[in-house]
Amino acid sequence: MNRTLKRTLAFSAVATALAIAPIAQATNGYFKIGYGSKNRGMAGAGMAFGQDSLAPAINPATLIGIGDRVDAGVELFNPQREGAVDARGMFVPDLGGAGPRQGTNSREDSGATVFAIPNFGMSRELNNRMTVGLAVVANGGMNTRYGDPDDGTGNIYTDAFAPVIGDTSTAAFQPGPSGFAGFLEAFGEPAANIDPNLANLYMNPNTSPSLGVNLVQLLITPTVAYRLSDNHSIGVAPVIGYQRFRAYGLGLFQAFSSDPANVTNKGDDDAWGLGGRIGYQGNFGWLSIGASYTSQIYMQEFDDYAGLFAEEGDFDIPSTYGIGLAISPTSSLTIAADVTRINYSDVAAINNEGPTADEFFNAFRGALIGNPALVSNPLGTDDGWGFGWDDVTVYKIGVDYAYSNQWTFRAGYNYAESPYDDDQVLFNVLAPGLVEQHATVGFTYMPTPNNELTVTYMHAFRNDQSFDYQGTGGFADFGYSVENAMSQNAIEASYAWRF
Repeated sequence: MNRTLKRTLAFSAVATALAIAPIAQATNGYFKIGYGSKNRGMAGAGMAFGQDSLAPAINPATLIGIGDRVDAGVELFNPQREGAVDARGMFVPDLGGAGPRQGTNSREDSGATVFAIPNFGMSRELNNRMTVGLAVVANGGMNTRYGDPDDGTGNIYTDAFAPVIGDTSTAAFQPGPSGFAGFLEAFGEPAANIDPNLANLYMNPNTSPSLGVNLVQLLITPTVAYRLSDNHSIGVAPVIGYQRFRAYGLGLFQAFSSDPANVTNKGDDDAWGLGGRIGYQGNFGWLSIGASYTSQIYMQEFDDYAGLFAEEGDFDIPSTYGIGLAISPTSSLTIAADVTRINYSDVAAINNEGPTADEFFNAFRGALIGNPALVSNPLGTDDGWGFGWDDVTVYKIGVDYAYSNQWTFRAGYNYAESPYDDDQVLFNVLAPGLVEQHATVGFTYMPTPNNELTVTYMHAFRNDQSFDYQGTGGFADFGYSVENAMSQNAIEASYAWRF
């Protein structure tokens, strides 16, 4: 393959990925379970078993033996996401003739349920010791879109909480006293302190009509793999990261932020960053072992969302590491298994916990009386509220069976515990990365020795989490409950040219 063609293919792959990746999403938390159709057919097990030029996305050492080839594919990803906030436990009785106020039970299915996620790879064997390659993959992401902008409904947070905000006795909207505003006035807070903040809440255009986020991450991995001896190989790769983010409909939380102007409805913001990956593979006849480490990818900050994410918009990509083995009891059968670790604790915006019930109620109180000091962990600060995600361990096992020279079949199973505890479901309405079990099947058909068609199907089984938030002390009479749920289906097809 000539140099010009290689450059053209590489440029086209990057351009296509950047154009389409803004609708990507993932499943081990927000990471994809695997990279490339063959690897995903084995549920991501590939630390010791590279199969195509996308292998460096897992372990760069496994590029040895891949040969000269180009792989290009696209996944059609179908997540079904459900969110619910039931604020009926936030009830304020009639305080003076304006009537009682109560939160509502808001439940929505997320829209935008079909995503196209491309991938691309190429490898070239320079000699019997060195192979170089390039892998371009969507690492993962988070996407939700609740509500329809055309009919003005579906913002789960505002639909649930806004009805109980209420008014003071001098409010310009619906003179109370009623709801939380009237409750605070009854306990001595001057209405003059509350009214301007009520106006900001009621008139805030960023609270409606719909709610959602979109985060995508793309990794570009130029790779060098080197054969140390007949049985041992290493690989190194700089990892160039690109990510894009937008949020809308979060106006209710702007008063909870250290930088209210940079929380929501700022359009797309993007960032570039750099990290590195190193890997090892050992081949011992019927047994292969592999290990890989990917550093934290240090990204530019999302300046347009410096008031949403902790550390003023910092949103690096977490480090990962793993080990794996592949056993080939016969020439046609390979069984591979990996254990990997995703260190979500590297990133404060992901790892910091969300508010407790009392902290949430105090934040509302601070928003109504104009006292930001009542927000315990303001969004955007170093300790600002986040999604509460913990590090996760991912277990993968897959089978590859070469039925004939033309047909190969695969199957796999992938498990990772949900990255967040039940008491973190409030903010994870936006990012319900909670599916745990994934099953995959797939095949490769070779119409000629130099061409391959690979197809893979994945199903992630439905998982749900819920929590009842209950106030204490002065908030003992108030509570709300939240639920997240998700299931997924995906089909991926790729084509390879071997040279």
